[in-house]
Amino acid sequence: MTSHRRILALLAVLVLALAGCGGDDGGGEGSDDARSLLKKAFSKQVESADLKLDFKAELDGVEQLRGPLSLTLKGPFKNNGDKKLPTLDWDISAQGAGQKLSAGLTVTEDNAYVSFQGQDYEAGRQFFEQITKSFGQRKPSNEQSLKQFGVDPETWLEDPKVEDGEDIGGDSTRKISGKVDVRKVVQDGLDLLRSPALRRQLQSQGQTVPQIPEVKDKDIDRIEDAINELKFEVNVDENDIARRLFAQAKFEVPEQADAGGLKGGDISFGFVLEEVGIDPEIKAPANPQPLSGLLGRFGLGGGLPVPQQQ
Repeated sequence: MTSHRRILALLAVLVLALAGCGGDDGGGEGSDDARSLLKKAFSKQVESADLKLDFKAELDGVEQLRGPLSLTLKGPFKNNGDKKLPTLDWDISAQGAGQKLSAGLTVTEDNAYVSFQGQDYEAGRQFFEQITKSFGQRKPSNEQSLKQFGVDPETWLEDPKVEDGEDIGGDSTRKISGKVDVRKVVQDGLDLLRSPALRRQLQSQGQTVPQIPEVKDKDIDRIEDAINELKFEVNVDENDIARRLFAQAKFEVPEQADAGGLKGGDISFGFVLEEVGIDPEIKAPANPQPLSGLLGRFGLGGGLPVPQQQ
């Protein structure tokens, strides 16, 4: 893998790694208070919430990606225990390269549905049972942690501070921020990609896990040099739940790097739990078509079971 591709890949990992929720029970208004509060927030299990996720990227120099790229996901979810799929109803929209896409994902207690460009598709009970069985074979959430995957957000901020934050869903919050240790975040991203625990989890779900090439110290140095600004903020409510997470990276590709015309960019990620502790009413969409019809449009899913009519 060339140096510029490593830089781009790890910049993406950096932002995605910041999205991690749920942590370890390891260990508050100074740096110690901020780290203690982060530790509590990343160890909290949120059982239900109305969430919103925003990803945005503006890349300079790539003609086919002219204009901002964006992905938004929002809607309620409810955790039903370690052996069951969560119920949820999420709307998804994406925009980039002159294209717009709208989609959705709904999971009820006994079925799952995908919406694409205004049409609903049903997974079917048989396929849903297969998904549920696979989901139930993974480790319980109390045995998983970001640290298990080599990620420790508590160490990403140098001299973090706590101050009053914005209200979210009518609840007051405390905002934790500080100077970001870029090298630590990048190294955690690499550890995440190479984590045996992550590989085992993905393989248990039937996913193919590629081998991650070794990244040398000089490559990490280039990534550090490429990042001009890195921001990381967390808002925590009075129950020590992380209600908002925001990460932003502004980078500039070195002139000597062959990056296909890419000169730099601004990538941001936002995650907000607008309400927590809710009891959402998740309803199946009316008149869905078989999911095989959607997958067939992309040359996939020939072996999917046909949903049985109720």
